[in-house]
Amino acid sequence: MATLGASPPPRATRGATAARASSASRGDSNRAALRRARVVLWDVDGTLADSTELGFSSTNKVLRDAALREITRDEYLRGTRYTTPRRLAWHATKNADDACGEALGAAFDDAYVALVTTTTAGFYPGIARIVVRLREEGRKQAVLSNACGAYARAVIAANECVDVMARVYGADDVPRAKPEPDGLVQIARELGLDGIDRSMAYVGDAPSDGAAAKSAGMLAVGVNWGSHDLREEANARNFHVVFDTVEELAASLFDD
Repeated sequence: MATLGASPPPRATRGATAARASSASRGDSNRAALRRARVVLWDVDGTLADSTELGFSSTNKVLRDAALREITRDEYLRGTRYTTPRRLAWHATKNADDACGEALGAAFDDAYVALVTTTTAGFYPGIARIVVRLREEGRKQAVLSNACGAYARAVIAANECVDVMARVYGADDVPRAKPEPDGLVQIARELGLDGIDRSMAYVGDAPSDGAAAKSAGMLAVGVNWGSHDLREEANARNFHVVFDTVEELAASLFDD
C-alpha cells in the first residue's frame, strides 16, 4: 500500500519498469504470432538436430589431414556462425574470407555428409513430435541450413522427415547464405505464398538465423539449445522471441 505523501519512484526506476512491461508485452505478442503461424521454417544444426560432435570431429579431421592446428570445441561452436567454407577458413587462418576455405570446406562436406545417421545427427528429444504435429495441423514446413544442401537433406532423410518438409535447402542452393534473407524468400516464393509476413516463422539457434528471418519479414524464433547463448543481448536482439527448451517452443506453437 502506498504511504500518504510518498514520492513517486525515481524516473530511472519508472523507465525500467515500463521497459520491462513493454518487453513482456512484445514477448506475449510474438508468442501469439507463433501460435498462429501457418508456415514454420527450420534451421538444422543446433535447432532440429544435435550434430555438434559430428561437426566438431569432422572439422578436426579435415584440419589434421591438411596439417593444420586442431581446434577446441568452443572454437568450433563460435565458428558455426559462418557457412562451411568460411568457417573452415576462419579455423585455419582466423580470416573467414581466406581462399583456403573452399578446398577445406569441400573436404569437410565429403566427410560430413557420409557420416549422417540418427546417432550422429538425430533430432533433439521432442522435436520430432513438434514436426509431426505441425504436419497434422496442416502447417507447412521447410528447412534452410548454412551447411551444404546435401548435408541438410541427409539429416532430414535420416530422421524420416523427407515427406514432411516441402523444401530442404543449404547454403549452396540459394543465391546468398544467411544472414541474408535470400533463402527464406526463395522458399516462400516456391511454396506459392502470397507475400511474407509474421504468419511465417523461421526457427534457428544462430544470430544469423534471426537476422535472416527479420530481413525477410518473418517471425524470428530463437532456440537456446544450440551453439549460441541467446541469453546474451548481442545474440538475443536478432530474434523476436527466444525459447530455452523444446517444451517451451511446443507450448507456444500449439493451443494446448
